[in-house]
Formats: sequence, structure tokens, C-alpha cells
Amino acid sequence: MELKCGNQRTIGRIQQFYKKYGTLRLSCDYLSPVIGQSTSKTAGVSVIMSALFGRVVRALGEGIKLPVINGLGRTDRKDKWWSQPLVMGIGLNIALLYTFWRLFIYTTDGTISYDLQGSAVMSPIFSPNVLEWDLFGLSSWDHPSWVNAAILVLWIPFGFRGTCYYMRRVYYRTFFASPVACWVDEPDISKKIGYQGEKRLFIFNNLHRYFLYAAIIILLIKWWDVTHTMTFDDGFGVSIGTFVMGIEAFLLTMYVTSCHALRHLAGGVLDRWTTGISRIRGKLFGKISIINSSHGFWFWASLIFVFLGDLWVLAVCEGYFSDVALFVI
Repeated sequence: MELKCGNQRTIGRIQQFYKKYGTLRLSCDYLSPVIGQSTSKTAGVSVIMSALFGRVVRALGEGIKLPVINGLGRTDRKDKWWSQPLVMGIGLNIALLYTFWRLFIYTTDGTISYDLQGSAVMSPIFSPNVLEWDLFGLSSWDHPSWVNAAILVLWIPFGFRGTCYYMRRVYYRTFFASPVACWVDEPDISKKIGYQGEKRLFIFNNLHRYFLYAAIIILLIKWWDVTHTMTFDDGFGVSIGTFVMGIEAFLLTMYVTSCHALRHLAGGVLDRWTTGISRIRGKLFGKISIINSSHGFWFWASLIFVFLGDLWVLAVCEGYFSDVALFVI
């Protein structure tokens, strides 16, 4: 076994671990172990052990913990391991604060949408504006002054994002520090409690697939709202607002279609993808897997553009910018 690492203290601990359990293969984003032809970099720790003289010990690190310096945030790592959880935490807090501000503080009717020569451009946060629908008598509902379309609808995208597999990784690292990063110690309370699955409050994570179904409906309505930005009094056209709404809808489409739950819905449960409908599902599974590899990127890109789109609509409504029709046919 050969280890390439600049930290002799870490090497010593791994060698002790190796002597006790036999062959050790470990990959992490800051270690580069070389065992035979195996050299890999991953976002987490992968441990595969087999005992000396052919005695097999449980694989994939079951019941075995690698040595870590005790104390929250203590580690032998020399890279900026804290930068990613810090940025993600700041980003999520800004998103939550901005949403609260728009929903409950700065939410006058004149700032959620605007008209341009007959076309309608709606803020992404307040889309779809269900209070304009005749369905269930919503358009004629004498609702309280604090109620707006976002309050009635945002529980769907919030539920979808909040139970997202990628989002779980984000808030486990940023808010619970469990773990903060690979090979970095976590709070003592996390060690005592340990991971117990999606239970208690986290049982709501099991509703992710159902939020997916609702999010698909919202996504279709988003694209319908894009067509409203293209319908002018004098015909069909495109404005800056069309591009803003279109990009936002596209990014949300990529985020939803790269979802782990959607991939499982497409090709999961099956034993093989060989004939008939199973073959089609297998190909669909493969296609979704390609964009699923960038699921985290689509998460942040779509989230950021929701707020950029709202800022654009707000700026036009307040007179800071003016939208223009690029062409009308």
C-alpha cells in the first residue's frame, strides 16, 4: 500500500488503520491514495476493506470510522474545505431573507407584474398568479390584504427544493455541520445522535416525489406565462421580459428534469432494460443521468435566476428600467 499525501500525521493514522483491518482503499477530495492502479477523487470518503490472508471484513466502511481529529471543524486538511459550505450557507440565507421581504414586506400589487403593449410579464416569485384565476372563484375572492399569489403557491417549489437530495446535502453541511466536509470533525451532538434516517422532522423528505409531481405542473404554467410575454396587441413578439421569463423557465426545467426522483421514476425498480417499454425507460434513465450529474449547478442557477427575474420586474415596475419589444410580427 502506497499513500501520496503531504501530511505524515494523517498517513500514520491510515497506516495504523490498515494494519488492523487489512487492505484499505480510500479516496477523498484531498488525499490521493494509490493502491495498484486505483487513483480517484470523489466528494466523499469511500472505504473498501478486506482482511489479511483472505478474511473478508465488511465492505464500504460499515461500522468503521476513519480517524479524525476531535473537535468541531478540526481537521488535518490544508485546503479551503470551509469555503463551499460557507458560500452555500450565505446563499441560502440571502434567498430566505429576500423571499420573506418580498412576500410580507414589499409586496404591493403594482410590483409583481407589468404590461407592455398588451403582453404581461409576471415576477417569477409570484408566478403563477392564481389570484387572477377564475378557478375555485379565486379571482373574486375577498382575501386578506397580506395574502398574495406567492403565499398560496410557493409551498410547492419550497417543498420540492427543501426535500431535494442535493438540498439535503447542502443544509446538512451548512446548518447542521453533519458533516461540514470530508474528513472534518462534526459537533458532539451529531456524534451522539448519529444519522437515524429520514425520521421525525426529516420524515417530510420522503414526500419529495410528490412535490415533484406538483412542481411539474408549476413548471408547465411557467412556460404558459412565457407565452403571455409574447402576445402583444399588434401580434406575436419578443421583449426583454420574454428572455427573462424564458431563461428562468429553462433553468427550472433543467433543475426539475435532472431530479434524482424523476430519474428513478423513469427507469428505477426494473431488473433490466432490454425489451419493450423497459428498454425505452432504460434509455430515458441514461439521458436523465447525464444532466443529473450537474443537478447541483441547475439547483443554484435556477434559484438565482428566480430572484434576478423578480428584481427585473420590480425595477421595471418602479421605473428604474424600461422594457422594450425587440420585434413584433
